[in-house]
Order: sequence, then structure tokens, then C-alpha cells
Amino acid sequence: MEKLAIIGSGLSGLTLATLLKSKFEITVFDKARGVGGRLAARRTGPFTFDHGAQYFTARTEAFRDFIKPLIDLGVIKKWTARHVEVDGAQIVKRSYWESEEPRYVGVPNMNSIAKQMAQNINVKTNIKIDSILRKDYWQLEDEHGGIHKDFDWVISTAPAPQTLQILPKNFVHHALIKRIEMRGCYSLMLGFSEIFPLEFEAAHVLNSDVSWIAVNSHKPQRGSLHTMVIHSSAEYAEKNMDIDRNIVINHLCQETSSIIQHDATQAIRQVLHGWRYANNAKRDIYKPFIDHDLKIAACGDWCLGGRVEGAFTSAQNLAHALETG
Repeated sequence: MEKLAIIGSGLSGLTLATLLKSKFEITVFDKARGVGGRLAARRTGPFTFDHGAQYFTARTEAFRDFIKPLIDLGVIKKWTARHVEVDGAQIVKRSYWESEEPRYVGVPNMNSIAKQMAQNINVKTNIKIDSILRKDYWQLEDEHGGIHKDFDWVISTAPAPQTLQILPKNFVHHALIKRIEMRGCYSLMLGFSEIFPLEFEAAHVLNSDVSWIAVNSHKPQRGSLHTMVIHSSAEYAEKNMDIDRNIVINHLCQETSSIIQHDATQAIRQVLHGWRYANNAKRDIYKPFIDHDLKIAACGDWCLGGRVEGAFTSAQNLAHALETG
């Protein structure tokens, strides 16, 4: 059986491992302490936050079939939030997700989905792969100089710019992936001792340095502590990704306070995470990036518009291509 290395344990990487484990001996590598990628959760003190993907939809039959067993296990549930669009401090549109297309979340956290998928997969965390080198087989070098060798195939599910750093320049799709521009996002996590009386649990924000506000504690089985997750706009993140984090926290707190008409700086826990490659600048669609001669490939949500379902579909397309030759 051929050996396959997958870089990244987000939904794409774990989907590939699940679909290809009968064809390959698989090892998944991830630089983080746990699995999930952007299906991310952060515990800090008594608070827990979903600081990556906030929810997802299921619009294809294949993805609906994929999540059904996880729904049956209680690992995925619907989030029936009151949703608004906000411009300034004005609500310009309202909807209630219970009567619309289902929005799903992991339970009790978004990374619960990845944890369930990874149970029977060989995943090595806390290993950041920096480069790969072909000898008789592929060998992967991590940031500490460790060598992981004898792989027939290597697949990167890291964001496009990080994939380019890992895979060799003679990868047949190198030039195309290089043209894919990705943009950053800040995720601000706020934990409160009191509950704010808001008119929504989920808000898309227009014309602001804030793009999203969620009452994270409203999601199913999140406990009684009041938590909010705020995402910055891509424009703000791109301009301020390398400045002092306290400046970013203060600014996003002030912006949020203006929008919700409550003092967000009252949060007793304030934590910031910077996603340097959060979303594509353009929502272009790409087929699987496969180099059959070199036996390397790449996929991810960035191949199909950035949605959670896109991460699954991109991996499914790549797995099918490898299985059919």
C-alpha cells in the first residue's frame, strides 16, 4: 500500500484521510496542538469560543450525506439564530434561521467535528512542515529539522500561500496557485459576567472595520456563560495584521460597542486571534491541483470559494481523481 502524507488536519485534510484510507497508508500532519483548522475552538479560563468558521450550510447531496451521521451522533446541530444585517448602529435586515436554510455548528464546539473524524486517523499534531524533498520517495522536513520520510504522495491542504511555501516550484500548478490572493481576518473573543439584551445572535456588519458579530454562547450546548465572537473586516486586518494586538482589541471593542449600543469593553476576558489567510480575495473555482508525475497535490476551501462545504467538496474531488487515476 502506498504511503500518503497530508499536510493540515482541517476538514479538507480529514476528509481526504477518510476517503482514501482504504487505498493509502495515511499520516496527517498539523502545526497546531489539535485538529480542526478553521473549524477552530479556543478555551480560555471558564470561556470557550468558536474563533474560526462560525457555522456552515449543506447545499449538495454529498455533503448532506456526509454530515448526517454526525448529526445522528449529536456532533452537529442546527443553530437557529436571529440574524440581522447592520449598517452603522442600524439594523437594515432581519431574518430567523429556524425558518430558512439550516445553519449548522459543531457541538459542543466547532472543532468537535474534526475530533470525531480524526478518531481512526493517524494524525501528528504540533508538527509544522516547512518543505518537502524528493529522493527515492518524498521526505518532509519540519520547522525543527525533523525528517518524516518514505511517502509516495504528498497533499497540502494549507492555504494557498502556505502551500506554495511547502511544495516545490516545479509543481505543475505552482504558477496558478501563486495567483490566488488570500486575505486576513482578526477574531476577537469576548467573555462577559453579564448578558447583553441584544436583538440578534448573529450579525453581518456593513461599512465597518467589524464584519461579523456572534453571540457564541447562543449556539447549542455552549453553557451559560455569555460569550461573543467578533470578526474584523478583511480590509482592516490586511492593513493592521502586524500592529500591537492591544491596539486591535481596543479598536474592535470600540467598533462593536458602537454597533450593539452596549459597552463591549466590559468583557472580563478579551482574546485576539489573527488569521493571516482567512478568505480568498476572489471567489474563483478551481479543479483539484494534482501533479501525477511528481505525486503531489493540493486542495482546500480556498479552491471552492472559502465555505466549509467547499473544504469538503474540494477534498472529495481530489480523492475521486486519485482513486480513478
